[in-house]
Amino acid sequence: MISYDLKSLGTNKISFYLALEQALLSNLEDDVFFLWDISTSLIAGRNQFIPAEINEAYVAKHQIPVFRRPSGGGTVYADDGCFMYSFLSKEQNRDALYQKYLTKLMESLCELGLDVVFSGRNDLLFQGKKFSGTAIQQTPQGSILHGTFLYDTNLAHLVEALMVDPTKIISKGIQSVKEHVINLKPYITLSKRELMDYLITHMVTEVRYLDEATLKKVPAYEAKFTSSTWIHGNNPKYTLQFKKRFPFGGLEVLLLLKGNLVQNMSFRGDFFIRKPLEPFYQRFINQPFTKLTFTTLLEENPLHQYIFDAKNEDLLSLLFQEEL
Repeated sequence: MISYDLKSLGTNKISFYLALEQALLSNLEDDVFFLWDISTSLIAGRNQFIPAEINEAYVAKHQIPVFRRPSGGGTVYADDGCFMYSFLSKEQNRDALYQKYLTKLMESLCELGLDVVFSGRNDLLFQGKKFSGTAIQQTPQGSILHGTFLYDTNLAHLVEALMVDPTKIISKGIQSVKEHVINLKPYITLSKRELMDYLITHMVTEVRYLDEATLKKVPAYEAKFTSSTWIHGNNPKYTLQFKKRFPFGGLEVLLLLKGNLVQNMSFRGDFFIRKPLEPFYQRFINQPFTKLTFTTLLEENPLHQYIFDAKNEDLLSLLFQEEL
């Protein structure tokens, strides 16, 4: 696995690193690991409705930029007290990605005397609290696994900036966001920069400089990630709304009906997708909103092919209000 020396680039916007991932993935030859040096930002998951995820008044008052990543999962708060990281690989198996790369990251931290464990869908824990959460984007070119790393993040600002789904907190048996996360600074002697350098040294076999060809690709990708259309999207019209938390994540379904025919379908939530959902939605357009029709269409287009760990029965129970 290789890395790239990004120190000379200094602190960058979230959009730059999202674009760099895409530029590197477009011509990936070796597995890659690199770290993000960032300033205060909010980063929403691919399928989230941003107004429901952030405290808009607080974000506006403190002029915190909001971005959207192409991977799933929940909205995260990041500031200069933390950093982020990326793994890029041609590997397409999600479990293999987690096992290989998060285990390597965990082992590097354990060598510092930290009793770190891998837990849940995508978390690294210390003393039972999360300091790193991850998300995966998968494309025909390969996979991106990226995550946050809490070193000395201002947790009071984190709590203020995010609007956390109460069902998500209750389902994990915690009373507040502060009880759920932890900074690692009090438990190690390394500064943030020293810790970042340590991880690079222990995770990779070679450090390279970014070539001009890769850097020239970045602006086009970044233009997408800074566009209002990408960040805020076009909120779909709907006549029916369903929302529930499942083991695979929170799922909100929006349906626009004309008569009893589906005219539009949209999913929101912090679930993780295997591939784009648009082809899935299209199979339901102009179809009757009945359990029989949806059951048949789901048998032909299983939900788990689009959303990790989701079952057809989950969607049916949500839409037709039946207990599993």
